[in-house]
Amino acid sequence: MDIRLAFPNEVASIMQVIESARKSLAIAGSSQWQGEDGYPREEDIFEDILKAQGYIAIVEGHIVAYAAVISGTEPAYEQIYEGDWKHHHHRYITFHRIAVDSSFTGQKIGQTFLQALIEGTEGQDFRCDTHEKNKAMQHILEKLGYVYCGKVPIDGERLAYQKIKKELKKLSTER
Repeated sequence: MDIRLAFPNEVASIMQVIESARKSLAIAGSSQWQGEDGYPREEDIFEDILKAQGYIAIVEGHIVAYAAVISGTEPAYEQIYEGDWKHHHHRYITFHRIAVDSSFTGQKIGQTFLQALIEGTEGQDFRCDTHEKNKAMQHILEKLGYVYCGKVPIDGERLAYQKIKKELKKLSTER
């Protein structure tokens, strides 16, 4: 699997991955990404790419996963309830708009992709949120060492997870 920043000319392929994930969420009974606003939309992906925070995973020349890697703060995360963050760092990395092509289900694409993004990103505090019915994402986050911290007010309510990387290391690009 190759992982890199996405390019603007790849938005159509990224949207195919997002649509595949959207359908999987609907089948699982989740309201995540099912709103009339069409979120995440092409405009959201373009914005990620222009801010150099949109990443893709490529397998055999095809885009199979997407995620936005956002450094800074997420305003909704300041409103966590029914729990609290394990650490209150002022800067943290948030993963949003994580999508894996459903035809790759069971191949650990999502887990491998997110692990590589964690290892390849400078920072210690990683956060993510997901819908209560998105059991696949919850499973991936727990496998990666994230812990459930509470709920955040995003599109209704989302489960909030946090991972503290023990060592500050960056994934080596040397072979």
